[in-house]
Amino acid sequence: MRAEILTIGDELCRGEIVDTNSSYLAARLWDLGITTRWMTSCNDDASDIAAALRQATARADVVICSGGLGPTEDDLTVDVTAELAGVPVAIDEPARAKMEAFFTARGDARGQALAEIQLRQVRVPAGSRVHGNPLGLAPCFELPIGGIPVICLPGFPREISGIWDHSLGRRLAELREAGGGSPERIARRIYRAFGRGESQLSQACRGLLADDDRGASIHYQVKFPEVLVKLVVRDRAQDAADARLAALDADLRERCGPVLYGDGEETLVERVMRRLLAAQATVATAESCTGGMIGEMLTRMPGSSAAFQGGAIVYSNAEKVRQLGVAEATLAAHGAVSEPTVIEMANGARARFATRLAVSVSGVAGPDGGTPEKPVGTVWLALATPDRTHTRKLSWPGTRDQIRTIAAWWALSMIDAALPSDAARDQARAAWVLP
Repeated sequence: MRAEILTIGDELCRGEIVDTNSSYLAARLWDLGITTRWMTSCNDDASDIAAALRQATARADVVICSGGLGPTEDDLTVDVTAELAGVPVAIDEPARAKMEAFFTARGDARGQALAEIQLRQVRVPAGSRVHGNPLGLAPCFELPIGGIPVICLPGFPREISGIWDHSLGRRLAELREAGGGSPERIARRIYRAFGRGESQLSQACRGLLADDDRGASIHYQVKFPEVLVKLVVRDRAQDAADARLAALDADLRERCGPVLYGDGEETLVERVMRRLLAAQATVATAESCTGGMIGEMLTRMPGSSAAFQGGAIVYSNAEKVRQLGVAEATLAAHGAVSEPTVIEMANGARARFATRLAVSVSGVAGPDGGTPEKPVGTVWLALATPDRTHTRKLSWPGTRDQIRTIAAWWALSMIDAALPSDAARDQARAAWVLP
């Protein structure tokens, strides 16, 4: 079954926002065994939208649109799809009732009599199949144009995700089965790697798939600073696909070794905080070149206050001395970007915040400030534990943002490696991350 994704909006075509909706929808369609063959974007122009829909319905088996369902005059998706389908526009009464309740709940007088401009947001082509929007006001609707199902979603990513989980995912699975397409079933796994580049991982996985292993493929996606390794197996039966994936899994893990920090959707930030909470371990940060980035990452998850106790942003040498007790003699002899300094920073933070673990970072993020001895991209990190202090030196000649980001990720990776684990893979990772 072939799909086309159409995203609508002037801001997309002007480059003012990044189109994340297409990537989200394509990934979800792929999970269902529906192949996205085309992705198109167009302006908020009735003729452009109509032309894009005519082209999409001429070549795809299902078309999914996002955008143009708001209350303003440049939101034209409802009008154009209704005209192409040859039906009038109507108010979706459940959506109208939801809008009235929303405005009433927030004490807005419009809850009593909705303005015409507000009602534009709850219109649909007459006779459409309406999918509820649990996280917004504009309903998602589905109607055939030229015999092809066209599904129109709002433009907000959060609402698209909510609609998909609420009903749209099941609906597309129904369309997929009714379409009578390929009987192939998919098994896939995403491995998350940090500390090696795409080419190095590709080299490590060379020969993983035999030449006659049809239906199996391996893909790499750079999502700086990590790399996603995607193993995909297609077979006629789901059990067979799952079995083939399991057979390849052990070999891939052995080849890639400790650079794999996990698999699935869990990011390194989520993994670290989950494991900190499970171990009932506390952590503090001492940051110079990262300017609070590590602390910000650690506090993204709800409940992080049980593990993250605090951080010191000590950009200047004076603050390293004042807040963390770094010796002036250490700074004079070795400089701010040095192993002795980050050791004292980490131990100072651990003592100040009374935590089990503390991580510190100091580096030359550039673009200025480098020397022949310490060029831009030189970063020192330290992790203080109850038993010892681990250190690591980075040399990453990238942009300022890249240097700061990769330093923060290495700090998280060092925390992760210091947490207790019974798994052999995690023990191997600890030996690699904590020299």
